[in-house]
This record gives sequence, structure tokens and C-alpha cells, in this order.
Amino acid sequence: MVNLRLVVVPAAALLLVAAGCSREAGPSGPPVAKYGPSVQDLTVKADALQADQCQTVDPAVVYPECERYATQVANFGNSVVSETAGSKQADAIKAVVDKMQAAVADYEKRTCGVGTQNPGVNNADPSTGGPNAGPCAAALTTVRQQVEAVAKLLKQVG
Repeated sequence: MVNLRLVVVPAAALLLVAAGCSREAGPSGPPVAKYGPSVQDLTVKADALQADQCQTVDPAVVYPECERYATQVANFGNSVVSETAGSKQADAIKAVVDKMQAAVADYEKRTCGVGTQNPGVNNADPSTGGPNAGPCAAALTTVRQQVEAVAKLLKQVG
């Protein structure tokens, strides 16, 4: 006589394996993880940047204190371009951010903000009457204008 266990146990195991291979058992593709800030997050950051003293105080007076602000603006610009790449405003945003990044690079190249944090580093002159005072204030003014422009464009995206 045939032992029923030898037939039933492998058949049950085969059924369990086959049931586990069903197409309905979960998502059809790999999970998609989103990294980085959303447009809404970037709008909040734009508002915060616009409230900063480097955005509100006379640039000829405040520019020596804006190194951290310049770094934040550069990082903000990178995030904005990345997050809005597929939007209708992408080209306009990229153009504004490029101008903003160029002004930040000019500000940093002239060591406009280094002097207050590290006097004497790279021959930085922390006084607002130094030889770079005019160009530093102009670079900061351009940064400020572009931060405002990006903020307006972000509101159109999100």
C-alpha cells in the first residue's frame, strides 16, 4: 500500500511554494525612496533666507557677516534645481540659480565673509571700508535679488 504521507506532504509543500509565487503578492516594482527636500520645504527655506539679516540689512554694512548665509544659499540653489527639474519653471529657475551661484562664488572668492570669523585668514579685511567693500556688497546684493526671484518662482511651482 502507498504511504499517504509520502504523497500528501510533498504536494502540500508544492502548493505553498506555488501560492507564494502569485503576482498579486505585493508591489510590482522596487520601492521608490524620495531623498531631499520637497518644493514646500524649499519654499519654507526661501522664507527663512529672506528673513536673515544678510537679506534685510544694508549689504554694505552686513556683508562681512554673511559667509554662512552664502553657503546656505549655494546649497539651497542646488536643492531647488534638483527638486524642480521636471517643472514648467525649471529653465527659469535654473537661470536664476546660476546667477545666484555666480554671485555666491564671487562673494566667496573675494573672502567677503571670512574676515569676521577668522581675521587675518587669506588676508581677509573684516572692515566694511576695505578694498573689497564695494564688490562684496554688490555680490551680496545680487545674491539677495536672486533669492527673492527663486522664492517667487518656487511659489509658482508648488
